[in-house]
Amino acid sequence: MSRFEPELPFSYTITRSKRKTVAIHVKRGEVDVRAPLQISQKWVDDFVRQKSGWIQGQLHEQRIRNNEKLKIADNRQVLFFGISRTIVVIISPQQKVELSQDFLFIYTKKNTPAQLENLFNRWLLNQAREYMTTQTVKISRMLGVEHKLKDVVFRKTRTKWGHCCHDGSIQYNWLVMMAPKPVIDYLISHETSHLIYMNHSAAFWKTVASVCSNYQEKRNWLKANGHRLWTQS
Repeated sequence: MSRFEPELPFSYTITRSKRKTVAIHVKRGEVDVRAPLQISQKWVDDFVRQKSGWIQGQLHEQRIRNNEKLKIADNRQVLFFGISRTIVVIISPQQKVELSQDFLFIYTKKNTPAQLENLFNRWLLNQAREYMTTQTVKISRMLGVEHKLKDVVFRKTRTKWGHCCHDGSIQYNWLVMMAPKPVIDYLISHETSHLIYMNHSAAFWKTVASVCSNYQEKRNWLKANGHRLWTQS
């Protein structure tokens, strides 16, 4: 159920279940309060009012991050290997994307956000297949685990930039190709190291460091700037 309190600048949804504690989740501009079945409505409302400052802070931060997201359009900036390029849209019967120094030319039949994003994504995916697959094989050889690498696949997932499966398949989100090359190489080193350790133990991080120096700096970049690699749509 949705709640609207006159003194609060936001609405919130209450989800009740057989849980023991109350938790507030703020995601994509929406506030979800998860509460036990036996807690009274008044108690929940009072709890939300007490946490209103924190909630508003989270909503404000999410609005800022959303405004910083990518927009594929003529004369806008887009990153590739961490370098900013100016998008140039050209109406053409032949649909393709070409990189030339500081410009990214998008040739398209229709100048619509959906079409431009589709063309850009297809191009970026091809770049990822070429670069990240080669680097994954290279690093797996350096670590002596090339025999464990089954496949390199790409999927546009919101939860993880990369994932290593128990069968030896490694999955990447191709949007990471917009990050600086050292950050991309960190992600590859991270997932490839999971072919040895399927955990985040001290031994795992030591393995990552053996093929990616100062990996903490690259990991922090991805945490702080990862939202900029997603479009506003």
